[in-house]
Parts: sequence; structure tokens; C-alpha cells
Amino acid sequence: MRKIFFILSTLVVLSMILSACAPQTPTAAPVTQAPATQAPATEAPTQEPTPAGFKSKDPTTLVVAVFGEPETLDPALAYETAGGEIIQNVYEPLIFYKGDQPGEFVPMLAESWTISEDGTTYTFKIRKGVKFHEGGDLTPEDVAYTFQRGLLFGGTHGPQWLLAEPFFGTGIDDISLLVDPEGNLYDDREGIKAADPEKLKAACQKVKDAIVADNDNWTVTMKLAQPWGPFLATIAQTWGSVMDKEWVIEHGGWDGSCDTWQNYYAIPSEEDPFTPIANGTGPFKLDHWTQGQEIVLVRNENYWREPAKLQRVVIKKVDEWGTRFAMLQAGDADFVAVPPENRPQVDEMVGERCEFDLQANTYKPCVETDPNKPLRLYVGQPGVTRTDIFLNFNIAETSNYVGSGKLDGNGIPRDFFSDVHIRKAFAYCFDWKTYIDDVFRGEAVQSPVIPLVGMPGYEPDAPKYSFDKAKCEQEFKLADLDKDGIPAGEDPEGDVWTTGFRLQALYNQGNTTRQTISEILASNINSVNDKFIIETVGLPWPAFLRTIRSKAAPYFVSGWLEDIHDPHNWYVPYLIGTYASRQNLPSDLKAQFKELINKGVAETDPAKRHEIYKQLNALFYENVPTILLAVATSHAYEPRYVEGVIRNPLFPGFYYYTISKK
Repeated sequence: MRKIFFILSTLVVLSMILSACAPQTPTAAPVTQAPATQAPATEAPTQEPTPAGFKSKDPTTLVVAVFGEPETLDPALAYETAGGEIIQNVYEPLIFYKGDQPGEFVPMLAESWTISEDGTTYTFKIRKGVKFHEGGDLTPEDVAYTFQRGLLFGGTHGPQWLLAEPFFGTGIDDISLLVDPEGNLYDDREGIKAADPEKLKAACQKVKDAIVADNDNWTVTMKLAQPWGPFLATIAQTWGSVMDKEWVIEHGGWDGSCDTWQNYYAIPSEEDPFTPIANGTGPFKLDHWTQGQEIVLVRNENYWREPAKLQRVVIKKVDEWGTRFAMLQAGDADFVAVPPENRPQVDEMVGERCEFDLQANTYKPCVETDPNKPLRLYVGQPGVTRTDIFLNFNIAETSNYVGSGKLDGNGIPRDFFSDVHIRKAFAYCFDWKTYIDDVFRGEAVQSPVIPLVGMPGYEPDAPKYSFDKAKCEQEFKLADLDKDGIPAGEDPEGDVWTTGFRLQALYNQGNTTRQTISEILASNINSVNDKFIIETVGLPWPAFLRTIRSKAAPYFVSGWLEDIHDPHNWYVPYLIGTYASRQNLPSDLKAQFKELINKGVAETDPAKRHEIYKQLNALFYENVPTILLAVATSHAYEPRYVEGVIRNPLFPGFYYYTISKK
């Protein structure tokens, strides 16, 4: 969702996640068609009747208390799940997930679709009679414009690379590469504006030729550069949300001309006119967003399907856990964000337990455990997200988190983490057992490699770092931060082992899990050498996001939520994409990663693909640019008077359309 940073599990646990989705192995897709008679909505599971006495204060309004808030509501730019959740309920894509199944789809704004025999051409029949919230009629032109605008919007801070690869070819992850194949224009707004006008027009025309609207036949045809098996999964997410072309232009968006697109390339959220506003076709309309306080959605009474059951959804920003818990106890909030370390308090309120059936890939019928308690608990569903520690190889000059910026005991040099021994020392000083036991109460497992269980490239027995203070100390002593060729532990002139260091580690405010991660690491490193000082600093979500995007954080704790269950989804952002950029990974290392990533995604034989990824895993382990932590299983709550929650692990939050209250 995203998927990049703020994930509200469809039931309650919240964490800031860089949500993103990446393409899978290209495979030739057979001709398929979703019939117009197929239900265009996802269906929510049925539940047992609500016990008497468990009642909502207001059955028309759902109140959710969370920490953090969206960065932007522009579907072309939103790449974190707080914004993704709002977009998912206000806007709509051509197709959508079928219930809780992350790999099955039903029609939404497309009545049906066909795929050519060679798997490169998709034709969507657009639904008639759909209106945008502000009165405009949905047309094929709106659909084509939306995807064209997204690709031309580009930039590495948003989700458009997910679409760029299918349309432009493997490894071509940004529109700027069509202007400068050497990659010198990534995120360079001024550079794009100053580029050769003919190349700019040619890039734009390539986009327009690939996505064509036929207003007479009510179709939109999309032509891919190669077969791309997960294309439907890619456009089912929030960045596939359709916008009203006239409304976008009226509010300062791209005018649709190939003469002007460069002026709208890689616009940051703070300058994006569509950050605070929204106009979709979805079941809810944006009533208001009071930044720092709340977001309110109201039911779309003119929705093209049956109107939603809820009249209002109020999402309150409440950073402090005690306040959120009090709201839950008093019934002032229906859902609250529950950090894993606070689960024991909420577990005391559980009267119904729902276990996940791994074989059936769905939850078993819920079992009542206490008729007098108000919450329902869902446990056991494997996660598709992970929080990790990302080390910055070359911290930005603008950083305020490096102390003196020197190797003098009062700061760190900006290339502190470019020394592999420093990175390995940090890895050996993290205590996974404490993290898993204290934060997840044992309901998680350490990740040995970047991809998840069941994917090509997943190696349960791959070498991995473990908590070992002796090795942590040894690696610090092997570092050579003053670059005089003498290891720090032997340097008579002094180096990091004798001078010490001080830095600030960042997390987003309210995310106590991420705070705990940094505190575990800080404490262990300080115990190895009391001259090593790490201060944990909480920032509001927008400030945190801006800081890591500007590469000003020495290291940061963040996460990834997949949108397609494929290793490409994980290797790209971690090694050559979003996170690699924010970590300033050196170009030679990224080139080694990229060669193996491109070989892996192009290989259709799973066994051969796995062997390629084993090489990639070994290269990652040796260079340790990121400290991989653990994948958790679900532990999520809902009131027993709530019905209709869809627990699709790929949702960037709740899908409110199916939810009702008694």
C-alpha cells in the first residue's frame, strides 16, 4: 500500500510501512475475460450474531483512532498506507480484489477485460453511468488520462515504477529514463524541464500510444512492452485509482499536452495540489481533513452501487497509546491502533477468537471464549509486511542528526555506514529474541533473507546475523573510519573504537514498535562501548518521511508492505529502488544487485530463478546494507458488534464499504 509506510492492518495493528508493489516474473497470459455479470464488489465474510449487550454508541458512524496521517491523497504519488486507505475508499480502480484473496480480482470501474494471446495487450470495457463525487461523468478518456498522468508524474518517491516496468520494459522504472537512459534525471525536476524538447515529446507520445481511450466503444486499451503476469494485481492497487480529467486540470494538474508534462514531473507532496483534496467515484467522499487531528469520510449517496452501510467514518489522530486504549474501553473508538507490546492489555477484552487455517488460506469460524467480553481476536495469518533497519551510506549535508558530523566522539562522519564493518557491528548488536518476545510475544520469526516464505529466493537456512556482542565488538575494532589503513582496534592515532560516536536514530511518533527497535539496538551498542551513543528521536510522520526521503537520517526504522507476493516486490525496493535511494547505496553495489534482479525477474523457471536469488542473498548478506528483522503473524482485534470487515492482507487499511455496526 505500498506500499510505503503507514499500515493499518485491516483489523487494528498499525505500523508505518513503505508500501509498495513490484512486478512478478513476466509470463504469457491466456486470453481471459471477467464477465459483466460477475459481482463488482468484494464480499465480506459472515459472522455469528452479535451477543446481546455489545452495542455501538452510534451504529451509523465508525470511529478509528490511529497514530500518524497521510502524506498525500494524490493516487499518482501516494505510496504509504495511511493515504492509501483513504484513496481506497474515495477513489476506485478498474478492477479490485475479490474478498480476502490477494490474487483474485473482480470488475470495478471496468465491466470486463480481455488479454491478448501474447499477454501484452489488455482491453478494458469501461462501466457506464458512474459519476465522480463532484458531478462529472466517468469516461474512457478519464481512465486513459489517469494512467498517462501517473506514468508522466514519475519519480522514485511514488508508486509509478510499478507501472513503468510493464509499459517500458524490465529495469526501466521511471519516465525520465526515456529522456536520459543513463539515469541522470531521476527526480531531477529542473533537469527534466531543461531536457531536449524532442526527447520530452517522444517520451510523452510513447506513453499516449501505450494507453488509448476509445470513447465510442467505451474501452481503454493498454499495450505492454512485454508479457507481465502480475499486471492486473498492479493496477488493482490505489495507484490504479481513476481521476476526473477535467477536475484534475481545473485544479492545477497536467493539462494532457505532451508540451507540458515535464512541468509536472516528480512533484513533492507539499507542492501537489491534490494532496489535501479528493474527487473519486468510491463509496465514500472526503468530507474534510484537518491535518494533525482527523479525517472524516461521508457516505456517497449517489454511489453507482448500493450505498455503504455506514454513514460516516472518522479517523482520529491520537499518538498516545493510553488515550487510544481509554477510547477503546469507553466505546469512543471502534478500532484503535494497538502496538504489539500493548496487546496484553487488549487481550483482556477478548471474548471471541478466530484462528487462521493455513491449508484453507482463510480464517476458521470464530469461537466464543467469554460471553461477557467485547472484542473479537484474529490470529495466525502470515504477514506480508516487515519492519527493518535501513543504514544510510552517505548522509545528506542537510542532516541535523549526525552531531558534529565528524569522528570526534560528538557525532559521526557522513559516510559512517559506508564502512562494512560498522554495518556488520550494528547487525551483530541487534537482539532478535528480545524484539520478538517483548514486542510480538513470540508471534514472529527472524527473516534470514529479503523475500518471504514460499517465494523463489527464500532460504530458511541461509546465513543470517544473530545477537553476538563479541562479534559486534570485533567488527567495530575492524572498522577504519579515518581511512588510514589501520583497523580501529589497533590504531594508535585513534579511530571509532577509542573516540566513540554519537548519532540520532529516527522513528515516526506514536510507533512504539519502531521506537523499541532503536532502543534495543542503542542499548546493546552502548553496552559494547560506553562511548557509543545512539539517541532515539520521534518525528511526526510527514517530517519523518521528508527526512528519510532527503537522505538525512543516519539510519531509520521503516517497513515494507507487499502488493504482489513475489520476490521482485521485495528485492527492487530494498536493493535498487525506494529504500536503496534513501540509503544512498553506492552505484557499483546497486549495479551488482540490479544485474541479478533483472536476471531473476526474466527467468520463468522457478528453480532457476531460485538459484539466481541465492546469489543475490549471498551478496546482500556480505554487504548488509539493511538489518532484516522479523515477520509477524496476525494478532488483530475488532468489536463483536462490527460485521463485514474484509481481511485482505494487501489492503492499505480498512475497506469501509462492506463494514456495518450493530
